[in-house]
Amino acid sequence: MSATIITMEDFKAAAAQAQQAAPFVRRPVTVTVHWSESGAWQKDQVVAYADFEKNAFAVALEHAGRGYLKTKVTVTFDDGEIYQCRIDLAAHDELGFADHCLSMLAFYDTEEGRDYYVATASEDLIAFVQGIDLGCSAADHVERRAHASDVEAAARLAIEEQRRIEATAQETAANNAYAAELARLQAGAPEYAHLTPLGEQDRGGVPAAKNVRRDLKNAFPGIKFSVKSSYDTITVSWQDGPTHQEVEAVIGKYENGKFDGMTDCFNFDTTPFNAVFGGCRYTFIKREHSDELMAVATRYLEQRSGERVTGDANQLIWGEWAQCLLTREANKVTLVGGVWHRKGEPIVWQEAPQALAVVAPVAAVKPKFTAKPVGALWNVTIEQGEQRHQFDYIAADSMGKACRIAWAMLTQPTPPEDDPDGGQPVPVAPITELITQTAQGAEAPTLTRADTLGKYADRVDAKRERLQVWAINASRASEARFNHGMGILSYIVPGQPILIGHNSERRHRRDLENVDRNMGASVALDKKSQYLSARAEVVGRGGIASDNPEALELLRARLAQRETKQQAMKDANKAQRGSFKTWQLSNNWAEIRRLRQRIEQVDALHRAAPIEQAGQGWHMFEDDGRIQISFDGKPAAELRQLCKGAGFVWSPSRCAWVRKVTVRAVNEARRLARALPAEG
Repeated sequence: MSATIITMEDFKAAAAQAQQAAPFVRRPVTVTVHWSESGAWQKDQVVAYADFEKNAFAVALEHAGRGYLKTKVTVTFDDGEIYQCRIDLAAHDELGFADHCLSMLAFYDTEEGRDYYVATASEDLIAFVQGIDLGCSAADHVERRAHASDVEAAARLAIEEQRRIEATAQETAANNAYAAELARLQAGAPEYAHLTPLGEQDRGGVPAAKNVRRDLKNAFPGIKFSVKSSYDTITVSWQDGPTHQEVEAVIGKYENGKFDGMTDCFNFDTTPFNAVFGGCRYTFIKREHSDELMAVATRYLEQRSGERVTGDANQLIWGEWAQCLLTREANKVTLVGGVWHRKGEPIVWQEAPQALAVVAPVAAVKPKFTAKPVGALWNVTIEQGEQRHQFDYIAADSMGKACRIAWAMLTQPTPPEDDPDGGQPVPVAPITELITQTAQGAEAPTLTRADTLGKYADRVDAKRERLQVWAINASRASEARFNHGMGILSYIVPGQPILIGHNSERRHRRDLENVDRNMGASVALDKKSQYLSARAEVVGRGGIASDNPEALELLRARLAQRETKQQAMKDANKAQRGSFKTWQLSNNWAEIRRLRQRIEQVDALHRAAPIEQAGQGWHMFEDDGRIQISFDGKPAAELRQLCKGAGFVWSPSRCAWVRKVTVRAVNEARRLARALPAEG
């Protein structure tokens, strides 16, 4: 039996090593490098852990002074566990997998780190990392970090020195180029032979404006330019001629810097050209358009869009303001050699197709009548939208009859000029007509009010269409006012306050008032459109109108339903007492009584003869479900007030005062007839 004798120092070192390795439960074996920006490993390359750490440290030092190199790895341990992470290799960041884990544990030891890992529920990850034997001591880790820091500092110093050298070289080259160009211009550059060099004291926009005029005259002969200067500003204006871009290419070299709106400062960048021929801070250009050029731009815009430019400020084409599009097109149009060009290319005009005459239906637009007496005759004017029809010297007893005659002349077709019979009807075989004859001794049939009610369904449809058209017009007007307000608002910078005392204060306040007024009008018109649409939806869905020729049939059908319901409720109560409450029976019976009374009233109303009365200068009659009063000319204010008090309103389409036929309307009409002047 033999024994190995060791010293006390070796025993203590072995004990310390065993104590240090006691908490570790796993050791990294291999590393799979999925990808790396450094290119030191191939895709999905598997290397030993020690080799990976060595190569990673070398890559991090080589990349000192620059950014980090992202590297995605999967580490496999001796207990079968794996850990996948991304390592940012850099001398100032992570030096390998061991440095990655130690940096994580060092952050966890801080209060901020503990709060972070607790909040992200990553305490299990910290426990896993704490159980890894990384194969390096704390002293080794500190030494490697110190070495990496020194390399990073040296690299940064070298990079800064290199940048300084390059900046100095660039500045020297720029100064040499400036001096060479300045010497060339002072010696007399052929491309600027038409310009006059300025002296040292000639600085600013006023002396430079002289060379601007010479430059423009040389570049665009025959074009008259207006060049105005003020201190460090030059303003150029002209009519038609070259475009903005072409003029900017000529005078842009006179600007000796640019204004930086972010810092609110002017950055000077004086060129050799400015030193010899002058310069200014700002140049402004304004191209005015002649009527001829605007006509060309209008024709081209109409050709492209297929829409007619009306000149209305609220017109939209392609969702944009037509006036803005027209100005934009005018800025691109030039006249070269007598030919109009757009963006340097000749404009190809399309032959305008011959417009076909479109005859709008006469009844589509509500007509407006105007009648003037000429002795015993009448001159009648009928206006329908944009159409105007004049009929002179119509023989009629009253204004209403003259308007009806003019309307018949407009709506009835006239014979063509080549009709040899002068519009007489072509003879056809006679048609046998069914004529109801009155038997001897019987009473002749009389005209009843039901015969004059006309087509109720057509009146309902016309009213619905009228309300729908009004709703559409109100909606379009609302959209136009909204777009107009937004157009004004688009020129105001969001959040821009009113500058009190500035010259823009009045304009700013006026624009805000216009925006508020247009938005308010837009909201009001939108509400009006919704109200009219709601009214159009319920037209014809209400109760049974007295001017409906089928009112009696509808009322009798409703009465039969109520009577059937009443009898059913009685039978139910006989079978089982209390099936229906007393108030249900009484309410339904009250409705039955009301319907019976209404049937009697409507029956009497329809069977009665229509009103037909006349007096001094007026005629009252019934037609199309309306009681109408026509006057010979415009009635006096007292007569108009009597008509309004009786519920009559003026109808321009009928040239008469009208009211819908009802029982009360008939009574009011008879009372009004007694109040109107009688025959003299």
